[in-house]
Amino acid sequence: MPIGLNTRIVRNENQMSAPVDNEIVILNMAKNNYIGLDEIGRFIWDLLAEPSRVDELCIRLSRHFEATPDQIATDVLPFIEELESEGLIKVLE
Repeated sequence: MPIGLNTRIVRNENQMSAPVDNEIVILNMAKNNYIGLDEIGRFIWDLLAEPSRVDELCIRLSRHFEATPDQIATDVLPFIEELESEGLIKVLE
């Protein structure tokens, strides 16, 4: 299922993670590997603790990183799709 701006997503429960400075390392139990996220990825990961539509996520990120929601969406959509393909988030609708 393609992820779009109106898609509601949330991170999967029971993911083990540990902060490392401004970044975060996540143990992907489904694939038995580690994934490291930079500061922006960690910020997104933290926001995904609660269900959110992708467009709402982009608006929140635009306020924090001083870019337009459209600019943010260009980078965030592929990142969100990668998280979904790794099994780290789930699509709610």
